[in-house]
Amino acid sequence: QKNKKKLSSTSVRGPVVQLVRTPPCHGGGCEFESRPDRHYNNKMTTQIILILFNALIIGVIFTHLILTTPAVFRSLDEESVSKFLRLIFPRYYLLLLMLSLPILLVLYFQDVSTYLWLAVNVSFHAALGFLAIPLTNAAKDRGWDKLFSFTHGLSVYCTIVILILSIIQFFIYAA
Repeated sequence: QKNKKKLSSTSVRGPVVQLVRTPPCHGGGCEFESRPDRHYNNKMTTQIILILFNALIIGVIFTHLILTTPAVFRSLDEESVSKFLRLIFPRYYLLLLMLSLPILLVLYFQDVSTYLWLAVNVSFHAALGFLAIPLTNAAKDRGWDKLFSFTHGLSVYCTIVILILSIIQFFIYAA
């Protein structure tokens, strides 16, 4: 009776948790292996980040092209349109640049050189668009029609390249 009391007081400790599992020897293993759900899946997180930021870039461009631009030209007079576009376009390209940088950093540090050139091009074209906006505005103000036409075309080109490359990246990382 003395042993019984001692045994029962020490055996009530709590639930047992399986930290490792052992596959049967006929199943290919006679060693311990840690549970697979205990491992942090770095590749999955990287893929989610790449998909998310490319989707955000695509969304920003489509929102700008489909919603903002047509609404501005339909509802505002020419002077108000000019003021609005001068305000929005630098922020638009800066946002595209900021959204492209995490993609560039992830690919650089993951050492995925195959797709790094896509991210470099997206960031480069976003920066180029950002830098072209003040020149576009100055050309418009001074009546330099050829320079304005060139810089405006450059801006459109940058947006198209960013959109196409982001769509390509989205489908590469989603596959």
